[in-house]
Amino acid sequence: MKASREDQAKLLELQQIDTRILQLKAARRKHPAVKTMEALAGRKNDLQRATVTARSHANDTQRDVKRVEHDLERLVSRQDVMSERLAAGKGTHKDLQAMQHELNQMARRRDVLENELLEVMDVWEGAKEKVAELERQIEAVGADEEKSQAQFHEAMGDVEDELQEKQAKRDQLSGEIDGELIDEYEYCRSRTGGLGVLEAKGRQIMGMTVSLPESEWHDIAMLAADEVLVSEELDAIIIKTE
Repeated sequence: MKASREDQAKLLELQQIDTRILQLKAARRKHPAVKTMEALAGRKNDLQRATVTARSHANDTQRDVKRVEHDLERLVSRQDVMSERLAAGKGTHKDLQAMQHELNQMARRRDVLENELLEVMDVWEGAKEKVAELERQIEAVGADEEKSQAQFHEAMGDVEDELQEKQAKRDQLSGEIDGELIDEYEYCRSRTGGLGVLEAKGRQIMGMTVSLPESEWHDIAMLAADEVLVSEELDAIIIKTE
């Protein structure tokens, strides 16, 4: 695979940067505050889902309250009208008896509705309190999250600064290297978990103790100055520097 000496040098530098980025990210993941923040985030998500369910229940019970209130208002209105007619004494004796009977039924129905209203209002109040309690818990978890984040940034500030610096350098450097070479490098990194290019000096792969087939050592030895080798054995680009 063709690659200029300049691109080869930049690719080796890019590998050093990527290795350091992986080290920094690993250090960041190992900080105790990270697990705390992850646990708090999970707790917050659980509370938010519970709040959605509780709020839906509160809305349903509120509709029940309004329904019973509406039924009760209509009944009371009918009672008032019927009581006025009965008090006026208009109508036959039979009609007045029928009105009295209906008023008695209305009174019983009113008792039922008033009791039902008390029950649904009690359920509604409980549902609203549940929502409020969940919201208080979410707020408390949010405060704990902010505290953990502050502790993390205080402890890992230098790591975060270096990580941003290395990432910026990586972005710049990768944009300066031939696109085909970068694509092959990224492909190799994806297969090896981060290792995309290796440096070969003589019969030694720098930073590693490996045993390559003689055919690959021969291919490495035969590389021209503007060539690199994609090792089938190591799943990485090999750059010969001596």
